[in-house]
Amino acid sequence: MLFLTRLKVLLKRKSTLFWVFLFPLLLASAEYFAFGKFIHSTPIDTISIGVIEEETPSLLKTIFQEAMLDEDIHLYEVKVYSTLELARKALEDDEIKHYVYEKDEQIEVLAKTNGIELSITSSIIEQAKIIETTIIKAYQIYYEELASGHHPEEVNEEAIIQNLTQEVSYFKDNSNNKTATFYTFYFYSLMAMSCLYAALFGVSIIQDVRADRSSLGIRISSSVVSKGRLILSYFLVSCFLQIISSSVLCLYFVYVLKIGLGGNIGLILLTLILGGFAGITIGMLIGTLCKGGEAKAEGIVTAVTLSLSCLSGLMSIDVKHLVDQYLPFINYINPASLISNSLYALYYYDTYTAYMTYSFILAGFSILAVGIVIFKMRGEKYASL
Repeated sequence: MLFLTRLKVLLKRKSTLFWVFLFPLLLASAEYFAFGKFIHSTPIDTISIGVIEEETPSLLKTIFQEAMLDEDIHLYEVKVYSTLELARKALEDDEIKHYVYEKDEQIEVLAKTNGIELSITSSIIEQAKIIETTIIKAYQIYYEELASGHHPEEVNEEAIIQNLTQEVSYFKDNSNNKTATFYTFYFYSLMAMSCLYAALFGVSIIQDVRADRSSLGIRISSSVVSKGRLILSYFLVSCFLQIISSSVLCLYFVYVLKIGLGGNIGLILLTLILGGFAGITIGMLIGTLCKGGEAKAEGIVTAVTLSLSCLSGLMSIDVKHLVDQYLPFINYINPASLISNSLYALYYYDTYTAYMTYSFILAGFSILAVGIVIFKMRGEKYASL
């Protein structure tokens, strides 16, 4: 009875339902049309790269020429220049994205701007260094064996290169989730934001049971019904609506926008449910600690939700990279980052170790928030009602 009564109350609060149900769908649609054709395509095309004929290691040239973007598409269009001046002019004229040469036994890469192409080239150069070191080590062992009177097999450079490069993939995911794309990360962050908007449900729970916050709270405090029982039923109703919201959002992504979320839809839904619990408990915590009316508490919820979502990469994936680099501890105390990182872990890894770690921390965060709320509200009494 309490469950149905509370459900009817929440279904009449159109502003809360808009932020929890409709706003994430509208924002997802806006992001989808903003990204356009890039969502369902490879993030880059074949890269035009310049190499200096006498100043670029032959091994590196070979790797650039053999690297593939797809089965029948080369990753690089390699252009050979006789001098650095010609390569520099080609870069200025936008004939190439960057050029590579060796200086003081170090590989230098020159480009106009940073970007994913430059990151990929840098990764390939690192791979080339590993191959070169392996070949040198193999020759050292060969000659040591030869000097000791043994007859070792000759070093097969081609076999070494093949063995060290056959598992390298710069674009294809090697996990079980084959359908996720680069732009899926933005939608993961949007999912995290939708979970945190459930905090509006949490705020309403506290506002409606406290006599110093609303007339409904006065009537509840005057009744014989257990306040703990009321809060539990209100919490369950909020969780029920959040589960529906998360399910609708997932279905909208997969079947309407055709966005690949990976192969673990069940675990994605579980993450969103845990995230929704965290969002509700955040709202309860803000409602408990914030002195003032519901409008003030909801304003704080909106500000907190947007700030945490920004740090998780919703506005720009670069913000997430900066946080990962300079303030990594934030990822373990920011519920939005915990939610999105759980989803990233499902995408990136074949094992569930990282996913379970983030999920347990998220659940622990919710338990801690509930504990603080109970501590603040226990034995609450009023001088008059």
